[in-house]
Amino acid sequence: MNKENKRNFNYLISASAFSNLADGIAGFAYPWLFSLITRDAQLIALITVFSTLPHLIFVLFAGVIADKFNRKKILIFSRIIQIILTGLFIFVIVINLDQIPKSVQIIEPEFQAKFFIITISYLLAFTFGILEVTRDNAAQSFLPQIVEKGFLSKANGRLFGVELVTNNFLGAPIAGLLIGMSLYTPFIADTVLLIISTFFIFKISGNFERPVDNKKSEKTLDLIKEGISWLKKQVLLKRLAIYTGLANFFGAMQFPIMVLFAQEILELNSVQYAFLAYGAAIGGLLGSTLANKINEVFKESKTLIFAMFLFSLGMFLPYLTRNPFIVALAFATTSFGSIVWNVQAVSIRQSIIPDNLLGRVNSVYRLLALGLTPLGSLFGGTIVKYSEIYFDRVFSLRLPFLLAGIAMTFVFITSFKLLSQDLINSTKNKS
Repeated sequence: MNKENKRNFNYLISASAFSNLADGIAGFAYPWLFSLITRDAQLIALITVFSTLPHLIFVLFAGVIADKFNRKKILIFSRIIQIILTGLFIFVIVINLDQIPKSVQIIEPEFQAKFFIITISYLLAFTFGILEVTRDNAAQSFLPQIVEKGFLSKANGRLFGVELVTNNFLGAPIAGLLIGMSLYTPFIADTVLLIISTFFIFKISGNFERPVDNKKSEKTLDLIKEGISWLKKQVLLKRLAIYTGLANFFGAMQFPIMVLFAQEILELNSVQYAFLAYGAAIGGLLGSTLANKINEVFKESKTLIFAMFLFSLGMFLPYLTRNPFIVALAFATTSFGSIVWNVQAVSIRQSIIPDNLLGRVNSVYRLLALGLTPLGSLFGGTIVKYSEIYFDRVFSLRLPFLLAGIAMTFVFITSFKLLSQDLINSTKNKS
């Protein structure tokens, strides 16, 4: 990597660190705040549904944006809009602070501003989701512009490592402490960190304007069809996307109700729940450190299959226990597998897809990989809500972990045949 590329990558990884620290704080603070407003698992799951719905309905357009426009500018503008909207949410919390319960309620809380806060939260979650889809798609397409192909795997490993450490290892515990100070303090910290992240993106140097032959005048639907058509011919990438989508669907079944699981079954307060995320952070850090070494020993196919096994194990473990340390171990297992999987899958993708199609093909891939996430979130919350008609609350909160663990075991078994090293090698040789 030459000096300019190295400097630009350092700016990018710094921006990612501050941005993901902000995401880690927000990712803890929003669900915890929402759990004070309502105890309804389905209403809580809808926050995740709205925040991930753009992965289903907007991701293809985000791919066109990434291919038609300057990717550095996309990263800057998406952050600026997020800063403005977070400031709006802080205002909403402050003017209704006296009404929001300060501690976890056993029964459903009722107060005058409840419907207003829930509605604003859903609208903001959806808007943040659009920004995230646009930003993430541009970021994955931007990396090959500042890093040579031979360094992509290593660069992705470092980025995923920084993401996990800042998002989970630092973000959640800091949020747990901040929310103990005030309900709006985490969101102020979130805003400041996003401003710092934007500064580092500004510092990246180079000409990142899209080439003239990018056909900016071409119709958006035609550009989307071109990306879809290219991916349709790629058996390996389609399978990677579908496997990622299934893992995200079953993971999303668990995520929205995790805060209720921690509060009611593990009996954790905000600080204790935040430190539970250390499991995910440690697993992610180990994954980012060892991903390349695992790949060197086992090659891509066995590495991907190994990651799929870790998904199934990590998703099932919380069903068996009330011990927060075992739940933290489950988080670590899933996180380790996720990083190992992503480093390999993203590096394969970036090395195969042509640059002029990278944004669009990435968006189609992400549609398959992340489009099921809102459905998984809704399914998980709905399972908990309606299973309470027939079972007690404890079993209902455990049920998504049982179902996800069983389903991912079947998915893992099929990966032996469908993600072979021969398929990976032949696909790379054709690119």
